[in-house]
Amino acid sequence: MKVIINNINVSIEKDQNLELEKEIIKRGIKADNIEKIEYSKRSIDSRKKTDIKFVYNIEVTLKKDVDVSSLTNVNLAKEIEEPTYKAKDGIERVAVIGAGPAGLFAALRLCELGIKPIVYERGEKVDDRDKTINEFIKFSMLNPNSNIQFGEGGAGTYSDGKLNTRVKSGYMNKIFLELVANGAQEQILWDYKPHVGTDVLKVVVKNLREKIIELGGEFYFNTLIKDVVILNGKVMGIKIQNVKSPIEVEETILYDHVILAIGHSSRDTYRMLHKNGVFMENKPFAIGARIEHPRVDIDSMQYGKMADHPNLEAATYSLTYNNRDEERGIFSFCMCPGGVIVNAASQEGGTLVNGMSYSQRDGRFSNSALVVGVKANEFGDELFSGMEYQDQLEKKTYDIIGNYGALYQNTLDFLKGKTTNRKIESSYEMELKSYDLNNLFPEVISKNMKMAMGYWEKTQRNFISAHANLIGPETRTSAPVKVTRNEFGESINTKGLYPIGEGAGYAGGIISAAIDGFKIVDLAFTTVE
Repeated sequence: MKVIINNINVSIEKDQNLELEKEIIKRGIKADNIEKIEYSKRSIDSRKKTDIKFVYNIEVTLKKDVDVSSLTNVNLAKEIEEPTYKAKDGIERVAVIGAGPAGLFAALRLCELGIKPIVYERGEKVDDRDKTINEFIKFSMLNPNSNIQFGEGGAGTYSDGKLNTRVKSGYMNKIFLELVANGAQEQILWDYKPHVGTDVLKVVVKNLREKIIELGGEFYFNTLIKDVVILNGKVMGIKIQNVKSPIEVEETILYDHVILAIGHSSRDTYRMLHKNGVFMENKPFAIGARIEHPRVDIDSMQYGKMADHPNLEAATYSLTYNNRDEERGIFSFCMCPGGVIVNAASQEGGTLVNGMSYSQRDGRFSNSALVVGVKANEFGDELFSGMEYQDQLEKKTYDIIGNYGALYQNTLDFLKGKTTNRKIESSYEMELKSYDLNNLFPEVISKNMKMAMGYWEKTQRNFISAHANLIGPETRTSAPVKVTRNEFGESINTKGLYPIGEGAGYAGGIISAAIDGFKIVDLAFTTVE
């Protein structure tokens, strides 16, 4: 039998396994009846800097059954029965547009149901994409179809690889088990703030691709969806173009079902869908900059004198501030401990940044987006007003620098409204140009950033200092539009079109996008046995 024990506190200074076993015995379970101990969750309690603790929820497999009522704070583990799905009749081929987490997991789910999907990705396979990105960093020659945003694995492949999500879903465990089966660290199954890292994610997405192919799926890389063929409100097919071909030739392929798993940077695809009458609507997003610190400052801020303890990894943080007068949130986002800041451009003549971490999180710096919430229609009433503002900000930055670099300003100087007159140390590898970001952003952004930073300066030691710098802009936090769908996952006015993931406006990270891919396939293509 299996039992669960929650909220076991163990000092980081102690032998973790020994203390857990002591706690189990203290609850009334005999040592010789313990067969296996598994973590369900592990988090860190660092409120008391002199006595930081790990907090465990564990599942214990017992050799012999016991009366749980005779034990102290021990509960019987519940077996969860999952429904069994089968594919609807008559569905043979489905096109999946995009090989990010939503597209990959939608394709995998289709394969499990016996439906053989064809996946189209405008970017390159991850190994080729890696080379292209490295060349971009060295020579500033952008490939608009294969970059930090586009290519196998999607934008999440070049991120911190965080797997935490606010979404509650029965698909969560399956997604995590699938990631581990394809090369992710087993630790993600129980870590409170699980992460993989971009180096491991590259392996995982390749393995997922190979698994999908083994199950009958197909992949076409360097293949841009130029158009969706729609007749009488129903999808009939897609028009594709090989972006590597010297001749711009479009090929039409007939499909009754198209899963749209584009990323949040697919501005050309949004415009194509709008031209075809696919219903879309504005949604909120956020704009700001990356804030970068020496990693030791963040570790010290979170862990105090225990910052160098071998049981502790690079520290994370999550900060929020609410401007109640404007009903506007200012928050940290995509925090990358021990990570690097990278150029995330995907359009020629525009530049922006994002954050990325490797699995060890052992870099000299830690960074996070520091962004201000933008309300739907705040920059105009047209469908693409928000998207066009993002584009304008990226082009303005490019024009100021003259290339795909980034702008920087020390946090103290930003608060005072003056340009930083010295060079800074940073993880960013391309050109950095000093600039007063108050003159880059509209007042609504800079004012709210300063309001939140002024508050955090008082509450978070060393968060605002001569060592903390803003590098920007950060514009691609989420999709500025939503491709609206009904309760069955289908576009509300285009039958056969299924918008999923971040680009459709229904997810906000690797796990939520993967869950959305699984969920919509089950909603749209299956019945429950």
